[in-house]
Amino acid sequence: MSVQSNLIKQIIFFLFVGGVTFLIDVLVTYVLFHFLHFPAYTASAIGFLSGFFFNFPMNRKKVFHHSEKDKFTLKAQIVFYILLSLFNLVVTSLIVELLVGWTVEIQIAKLFVTILIATWNFLIFKFFVFSKKLPTNT
Repeated sequence: MSVQSNLIKQIIFFLFVGGVTFLIDVLVTYVLFHFLHFPAYTASAIGFLSGFFFNFPMNRKKVFHHSEKDKFTLKAQIVFYILLSLFNLVVTSLIVELLVGWTVEIQIAKLFVTILIATWNFLIFKFFVFSKKLPTNT
């Protein structure tokens, strides 16, 4: 299989994992808020964490193929992943606010930012967080 087809397959699986993560987040949030009457911020936080506990291992193991060749330890990967998630949260909020201020509909703003963040997440995961060690010349 060519490098290009492997990359396309990896991108498709990355998007699939992201879609399932979104569904987990939304469904958990919905159930906690509407049926168990949790406050919105608590339901949303638990929904987000539920998505995280699915997304991180799926990306690490299935999308980016964890192995002993990983550049970073599991602990470092988790720290990078959490920091990136926090950064994404802030950037999402700021860009959506900016776009809505320019009279862009909020759904369009969220879609644009989601595509932007998914793109840079894939690149950051592939070339940094889940990157592999360079082969040594021995």
